[in-house]
Amino acid sequence: MYMRPSVLLLAPATLLMFAAPATAEEFEGPFVGAAAGYGRDEVGPQLNDGNVLPDELTRDAAYFQLFAGYDNAIAPKVRVGVEAAFGLGADDELRLSDAAGLLTLDPEYTFEFTGRVGYLVSDKALIYARGGYQNSHIEVNLTEVGGLTVRDKGDADGWLAGGGLEYSFGDELRGRVEYRYSDLGHGGPSWDRHQILAGVLWNF
Repeated sequence: MYMRPSVLLLAPATLLMFAAPATAEEFEGPFVGAAAGYGRDEVGPQLNDGNVLPDELTRDAAYFQLFAGYDNAIAPKVRVGVEAAFGLGADDELRLSDAAGLLTLDPEYTFEFTGRVGYLVSDKALIYARGGYQNSHIEVNLTEVGGLTVRDKGDADGWLAGGGLEYSFGDELRGRVEYRYSDLGHGGPSWDRHQILAGVLWNF
């Protein structure tokens, strides 16, 4: 049987098209997710009013986060995106007690807006870097010796930077592990935050 050369060239190309690995479309478009992990806050000893604490305040606590964002492909292996997140710590109150009384700083909740850029090291794995803005709403309690308590609320805010690895388990489900550092000392006391989070997200 005689086959034209064009047919002979078309058949292998068609087979290659179906045999090729799936594109990484799961790393594109909108997503929502949740994460949990470990956070460490380090406050002071420098304060914004020129005073100095006798020691740095530190607190290790669990941290939980909800987030949503959007990823876009700008090259076959390059992704850029934006993300917004809301987080809560568990038992993350920082305390300083001395002869004058008790000072507590309680981060009630945290929100952030960041951008990220990632590179596909395989069809299923994306490494990425993140940067942007983070804000924690703080309740401050000062209890003096004798029982008088003064309460106030404010914000600790600044910049966030970090990076991580994201892995696709299918067209819609992904997992991630990430380290982040935040400097929340803008206009306030020296405040450093370290976080290690693991999360899952749904791509739709």
